[in-house]
Order: sequence, then C-alpha cells, then structure tokens
Amino acid sequence: LREQLNNNNNIIRQDEQSLALRVCGLEQNDARGVYKNFSVDMRQYKNLEMFIHAESIVNQTALADGDLVAFIRMGNDLTESFYEVQVSLKPTAFNTTSAEEIWPVENRLDLPLSLLQDLKSTILGDPATYAPNQLHFFEEGQIDGLPSNILRVGMKGNPSFGDVRVAMIGVRNETNTELCGEVWFNELRSAGFDNKGGWAAVLNADANFADVANVSLAGSMSTVGFGNVEDRINQRSLDETRQYDIATTINLGKVLTPKKWGIQLPMSYSIGETFIDPKFDPQYQDVELAAVEAANLPSNLPRGTDVSRNYTKRSSISFMNVRKKSSSCL
Repeated sequence: LREQLNNNNNIIRQDEQSLALRVCGLEQNDARGVYKNFSVDMRQYKNLEMFIHAESIVNQTALADGDLVAFIRMGNDLTESFYEVQVSLKPTAFNTTSAEEIWPVENRLDLPLSLLQDLKSTILGDPATYAPNQLHFFEEGQIDGLPSNILRVGMKGNPSFGDVRVAMIGVRNETNTELCGEVWFNELRSAGFDNKGGWAAVLNADANFADVANVSLAGSMSTVGFGNVEDRINQRSLDETRQYDIATTINLGKVLTPKKWGIQLPMSYSIGETFIDPKFDPQYQDVELAAVEAANLPSNLPRGTDVSRNYTKRSSISFMNVRKKSSSCL
C-alpha cells in the first residue's frame, strides 16, 4: 500500500486494484477525489461496475446512510466534457467481518453504459434547455433504467465513453455539517462483453477471353463485431465495410483493327469502391448512428442515409506497350 497525506489532512491509500480515501472536516457540498489519466474505449462493454465501502472514523461523529456520496467522473477532461455518476453510501459498522456487509449491495456501482447513451440523447435532444457549459443531472424517475442505489447521473459538454482519457473517483458531503469518514473503492471495471459477433466474406473471380481480354473481380464484406480469433473485445470492428475491385485488360488492336495491320493496343482499366458505415455517430462517438438519426439530434453534419459513410472510389485507365508490328509482303 502507498499512503499520501495531503494539505487538508486527507489520507489516500492505494494498491493495484483498490483505493482508500479518508476525509475529515469535509464541509457541506464539498468534495475530495483523486484522478488518473489513461485511454480506454468502453463501447464494446455493457456495464461499469465497482465495489464501494464506507465507514466512520474512530472518535468522530458516526456517519448515517446517505451522508457521504461517492462519485466517479470520466471523460475527455474533468472540467468541460465528462460524465458523472453519484452513489449514495451506506456506512458499515465497526467490527464487521461479513463480506456482504463490508461491501453492501447498496453501495455497489452497476451502471448500464446504455444509460449514458440515453442520457446524452435526452439532453442533446432538447436544444432549448441544453447548455454545453453546464452540468446537467438526472435523478431517479427522470430517466428510464436508473438503478435505485444510484443517486444521479450527469453530463457536461460532449463526453464519450468510447474515448475516456481521464477518470476521477471521490466523495462528497451531502449534509449541512462537517463530516469525517473513510471510503474504499475496489475493482473499478467494465463488464459484460457485447458478444454479438460479426461475419466477413471474400470473393475472387477471374475470366479469360482467349487472347483478347482478361477480367478480374475481387470483393469483400465485413460487419460490425467481426474480428480475428486472437483479437480482444475492444479490437473487434465497429464498422461495416464493403469493397469491390474490377480490373480488365483488353487488346483493342485485335478488336478494332484488321490482323494484317499488326497493331498492338492493350488497354488496362480498373475501378473500385469502398463503403465504410460506422456503428457509432462520428460526432457523438458513443451514441449509435441509428439512435442519433431516430432522435434527430442537433448536429453540424447534414443528416441523411449516407451522412457518416466513408466512401472511396478509385478508377484508372492506361495504354502501355502500344506498338505496330512490322509486316512483310510475300
């Protein structure tokens, strides 16, 4: 364990999977927390989970249910673009040895990540009340599916759990008096893999027409969720990709001119197209494209069937080794 004493006499103890935060003299509506910079994409997971324990400090005022609120803030940064989830804490009595009481179910964070997608759609879908520079909170009853032990969830700016760069974990005083207490955070993790797999197919064909023409066709397609056997969950494709290429070589000299002229006029022509349709909207990043279009969310992109499609077209034509064979009269 590593132990740190900060300027406010708050103690932080941390190991590889858990963190203990002790606060004393925490004022009303004040909060203390720690943060970590990292990079993670959680769009292939279903839930965000964590075990939380709270207890009073010896010789200090005992904590009551809901006095302390644990929170996790995650996003692009901690001030302008982030999600925040708050859990009202139930303190554990001293001398408790039962794991179920040390880590009570009332304190467990078990947040469906789809709830954050619904939250973003709800907030951004009401431009009249949405202010990007304000933190918008929703409580139980204001958004469907909010677990009963979660006090509220909120959003500021345009965060994405598909590109989390920093996270903060901490505690907040919800009473009108100063508090002391200790909170343990254990095993913050994303869970519940999205096991909906995809598929891929490849097609190759060649045709030869005597010595006049050759035609080659290549096509491929892969859907959302496809990946190699050794790939991790977050390495699976989040795009649907379709591609084809056609290449042909034609000896126009044999088609357009008499044989006795001896003209060699080979022409090569190729054409190919690639269509990449993402599962998630490029602007909102963690909201599925279909949900964005269905909710008609405001966007700086024109809305339509192909609004987010990455389209590439390649074509070429060339004449190489054009020549006329010399002929002799008999």
